[in-house]
Amino acid sequence: MKKIKWPEGKTFAFTIIDDTDHSFVQNIKPIYNLLHDCGMRTTKTVWVNPSRDDYTGGCLLDDDYLNFVKDLIAKGFEIQSHSVGSGKFTREEIISGYEKFKELLGYYPKIHINHGRNPDNIYWGEHRFAPPLSWFIRLLKGPSIFSGEEKESSYFWGDWCKKHVKYIRGIVFNGICTNSYDKKMPYRVKSKDKYSNYWFSSSDGHTLNEFTHLISEKNIEKLEREGGFCIAYTHFGLDFTDENGKVNTEFEGAVKKLSQRNGWFVPASTLLDFILENKRSNDFASPAFLAKLNLLWLRDRIIKKIRFGI
Repeated sequence: MKKIKWPEGKTFAFTIIDDTDHSFVQNIKPIYNLLHDCGMRTTKTVWVNPSRDDYTGGCLLDDDYLNFVKDLIAKGFEIQSHSVGSGKFTREEIISGYEKFKELLGYYPKIHINHGRNPDNIYWGEHRFAPPLSWFIRLLKGPSIFSGEEKESSYFWGDWCKKHVKYIRGIVFNGICTNSYDKKMPYRVKSKDKYSNYWFSSSDGHTLNEFTHLISEKNIEKLEREGGFCIAYTHFGLDFTDENGKVNTEFEGAVKKLSQRNGWFVPASTLLDFILENKRSNDFASPAFLAKLNLLWLRDRIIKKIRFGI
């Protein structure tokens, strides 16, 4: 692939999207202090409302958490959406939740990441994939329980999503070079275009072990050599710090080494906007391309299961 000409003479780009599951000020503030001190600016997702199921974590209605989030914004980090909360939220609650998001933070979210088994997830479950994988998933798991794009559903919010959300995360891969898997991102999907805009892929750093493996020195050398980009997807609320708030030593060392390289360390929407602006074509992704992407995902899921047991 032709190398991307990055801003400021940088040789690659790297960012993180941190899902808010199980995140509290105590267990994630030390991680963001580390990223800040290393000159890295990344993306954190949030919930507006308290959790209604077995997921835990802070939300924007918690004063301490809100102040922490506002401080992150002031320091150059980016805050985006992981749904308005964990659990079941009706259309009215979703719309009012995003109005509250804007009231508290000053803008509507530009990036949305579907969460867990929220029924308001949009184009999720079998609809996350293209045929033939979508057919197989429907056969295996039954009809989708997600209905954020179905107008007759009480969880419908697709019209709001189309109007305000620019990017939705789709497929996740194991490798460090996100663009070596997905060469067309961000892309549009014709069958989903009524209630979504652009879709993007990411690299899997779901847990501490997966993340430290993802940003190993060998992998970062590969990313820099190829001149590509990595959008690392993770959950900093899952054991990246201990019960005393101390950041995992291996993770801390890997982040510091990464930050010393000539990378463009910007929030996800900044990176996605740059990629989109420099694309030769913004046409819809073809069914053949989407099917190939899905097969790569399936292969990587099998490898992940063998390697990490997840």
